[in-house]
Amino acid sequence: MLRTGAWLVGGNIGSQILRLSGNLVLTRLLLPQDFGLMAAVNTLYFALVMFSDLGVWQSVVKSPHGGDARFLGTAWSVQIARSALLALGVLGLALGLRLGQGAGVFAPDTVYADSRLPLMVALFALCALLQGGESMRLAMAQRRLHGGVMARLELSSQLAALCVTLGVVWWTHSAWGLLAGSLAGSAMRTLLSHLAVPGESVRPCWERSHVSELLGFGKWIFVSSVVGFLAAHGEKLILGATLGVATFGVFSIAGNLLAAAMGVYGTINGRVIFPSLSHALRDGDEAAQVRVYTRVQQIADIFLGLLSGLLLLSGQWVVWLLYDVRYHEAGWMLQWLSLGLLAMRHQVLEQLMFARGLPAWVSANNILRAVLLAIAIPVGDSLAGERGAIAGVVLSQFASWPLSLYFKHREGLLHWGTERWWLPALVLGMACGGALHLLLAAWHG
Repeated sequence: MLRTGAWLVGGNIGSQILRLSGNLVLTRLLLPQDFGLMAAVNTLYFALVMFSDLGVWQSVVKSPHGGDARFLGTAWSVQIARSALLALGVLGLALGLRLGQGAGVFAPDTVYADSRLPLMVALFALCALLQGGESMRLAMAQRRLHGGVMARLELSSQLAALCVTLGVVWWTHSAWGLLAGSLAGSAMRTLLSHLAVPGESVRPCWERSHVSELLGFGKWIFVSSVVGFLAAHGEKLILGATLGVATFGVFSIAGNLLAAAMGVYGTINGRVIFPSLSHALRDGDEAAQVRVYTRVQQIADIFLGLLSGLLLLSGQWVVWLLYDVRYHEAGWMLQWLSLGLLAMRHQVLEQLMFARGLPAWVSANNILRAVLLAIAIPVGDSLAGERGAIAGVVLSQFASWPLSLYFKHREGLLHWGTERWWLPALVLGMACGGALHLLLAAWHG
């Protein structure tokens, strides 16, 4: 697990460096409005992806039949069918946006009122079709914890996306370059999944018993994905209808910076922790599950606590030093949003819930976050404008803590070993962040 984790963290760090470097260059060539528009496209597309998620990969990783050729072929057939339906959904969404704009449904100057949005969304149907064609070797690589293979594939597809994005943006100076890069990255990922990932080749097939297993597990993944998206990204749907295009673009810059840190944690959480817990479950070793959970929870708490505290008191300098004055408002947004990193500590527990076949608990956690998000953002916006809205985003991320703590207590996982590190790590991170802020202020002053 440690070797796989090192590969994936290294690959994710490399991918995030590429992405952030590309964004720095792009901010010199594009306007905040362009980033706001592309952030809206990505959010709407990702919403449809999550709303159609059947957990095919998770099923391959978790199932005792995951290595069977017929099971893999059936899983691939389900994946292809789902991608075709997703593409139709994307086209339907684009049509709905166009009709809504014509009817004056959206407030003027907001992201959803931009005339370029429907066509850009429609072109993302190609991404859906490309993703459906990804080889099941990727799922098997995750099941077998082949971190090096997955890291190289992620870096290669990210590099392809960056090169195309920079080239088209330099040529056109428009948001269409961001779209072209996304399509190129998806195409490269699908191509490499067939050519560069080792493993047995499988053909699409249809085995009823395997379909039942996939859909039986997938129904809970579907519910969890829907409410999970609303909990983690619903603020973008709401803010897109209330903020101006430029302000939404600045918010997306803050979100991208935070995502660079979250990406490393998310990679380990989804592609190492879940397979490791599932492996212990398949072996019938519950004690090993508890040991793995306790160890990774401690590591996650230290990482998230330190990073959250550091960014809370010095995060604005990341924006001020890297971006020009048009994007400086992203500084305070990044500081506030960094508190949400600490809320992510229970995602480790949610992977344990998945591994034990209890996805309904994850869905309940996400529902709590989504409900508070839907309430807190409008209330915060009405009370304090955009600052109040972003405070509501942060507050909502902690909505699931009570239920998670109850689950730990019920399963005998709530003890000093799993809870002792996050607060000291947060305090230490704040101390480091405060010292860094004073040093940079003195240097710049």
